[in-house]
Amino acid sequence: MLPGALLCWVSLLFLARPAQSCPVGCDCFSHEVFCSDEQLATIPPDIPPHATDIVFVETSLTTVGTRAFGNSPNLTKVVFLNNQLHHFGPDAFGGLPRLEDLEVTGSTFSNLSANIFSSLTSLAKFTLDFNRLEAVPEDLFHHMDALESLQLQGNWLQTLPGRLFQPLSCLKMLNLAQNRLAQLPEGLLHPLTSLHTLKLSSNMLSSLPKGVFNNLGSLQELFLDSNAISELSPEVFSKLFHLEKLWLQHNAISHLPLSVFSSLGNLTFLNLQGNALQMLPTGLFTHTPGLVGLSLSHNQLETIAEGTFANLSSLVSLTLSHNAITHLPAGVFRDLEQLVKLYLGSNNLTALHPALFQNLSKLELLSLSRNQLTTLPGGIFDTNYNLFNLALYDNPWQCDCHLAYLSNWLRQFSDHLFNIHTYCAGPAYLKGQMVPALKEEQLVCPVTRDRLGFQALGLDDREPGGSWDLTVEERAAHSRCTYSNPEGTVVLACDKAQCRWLHIQLSPRQGLDSLVMTYNASQEWDLKSSCGSVRVTVSIEAGVIRP
Repeated sequence: MLPGALLCWVSLLFLARPAQSCPVGCDCFSHEVFCSDEQLATIPPDIPPHATDIVFVETSLTTVGTRAFGNSPNLTKVVFLNNQLHHFGPDAFGGLPRLEDLEVTGSTFSNLSANIFSSLTSLAKFTLDFNRLEAVPEDLFHHMDALESLQLQGNWLQTLPGRLFQPLSCLKMLNLAQNRLAQLPEGLLHPLTSLHTLKLSSNMLSSLPKGVFNNLGSLQELFLDSNAISELSPEVFSKLFHLEKLWLQHNAISHLPLSVFSSLGNLTFLNLQGNALQMLPTGLFTHTPGLVGLSLSHNQLETIAEGTFANLSSLVSLTLSHNAITHLPAGVFRDLEQLVKLYLGSNNLTALHPALFQNLSKLELLSLSRNQLTTLPGGIFDTNYNLFNLALYDNPWQCDCHLAYLSNWLRQFSDHLFNIHTYCAGPAYLKGQMVPALKEEQLVCPVTRDRLGFQALGLDDREPGGSWDLTVEERAAHSRCTYSNPEGTVVLACDKAQCRWLHIQLSPRQGLDSLVMTYNASQEWDLKSSCGSVRVTVSIEAGVIRP
């Protein structure tokens, strides 16, 4: 007897066997026929009458003759993928009253006549992707009133007849991406009152006709990315009340009118990446409170005005990387209480305000990589309770007393942090060291002197009523004493109880700025700080190792 599992498998094979013969070069499964024989050069005449779907993949088919499927009236889906079709006879798909889905992708034909598809009154989905179509006749879709999806992606279309879409009032999806369209005829899209998704990506559009989208009141997704659009009129999106997602990335837009998004109250996603924006009008996003994702990366922004994001209380992801931002106002992110991801990498930031991230309690990911930051103010991450992915690399971090907060913070949360590989750029004796691995006593600030050579005032040397505003790191630094010689080559860090850290920068050769000492020698330095003076003596002796 056969084992139970094997018996079950054999039974399934018998159930799957076709009841009738299958065309040569094809495989038949229930109501589907799959033809992938490279030798198949004609539409088989013996398609099983019960078949509803037939697919041709990489065959040698070059022609679909008149009523080629006339013996298969039950077909509802016909697909050609990567064949060599270049000719269709008149009424090529005649005799298919139930056909709902027709796809011809990856063939070599360059033009079509309307009579090829004249009988397809039930067609709901029509796909002509990645062929070589250079033009389409104005009456191509005249009998396709039921069409809901039209895919014309990846062809060679340079222009479209103005009345091409006149019959398609039920169309919900139109894909014209990856063609060569340089302009859209005025009124071309007006009949498409039921359209939900419009894809015009990767064409050659430099401008949009006035009122081009005015009749698309049902539109939810609009793809205009990867064109050459340099300017948007204030009213271009004014009738798109139901628009939810708008792709404008990789164009040449240098200016946005203040009211350009004012009608998009349902907008949740906006991509403006890769344009030429130098500034954003304050109030630009006032009427898009539901925005969840916003990308402004790869532009030329130098700063962001205080109230730019004031109304975006639902924003979850904000991308400002790859700009030229040198300064961010303290409250620029204040209202982004739902923000989870914030990308500020690859800018020109040199300093951040201590309160910059204060209200971002849900922030999980923050990128500050590839900026010009040398330090961060104390307490800057104290309210970011969920922050676990912090990118700080490729900044010239100066590992002195001002970086104590960041070093301690990274060390404290190292167990659940990602991207903490942050290295010192200076001072020279700490260059290349990982910031989280540094000990607090290593983060010292050498004594600075004014141009007359006098030591800078310490915490207790300020005059009464002075207006100096010391940071948390500076106060921490002044709770101990850091002694130094004028050149900063000898540094001694002490707290009230004892001296804990000494650094001497030596050089192996004469002629360098660093100190030089030889074997069997000693040297003394008088070091000074706000606490007073101390003399340090260092001796170097060459020992002899005996067997």
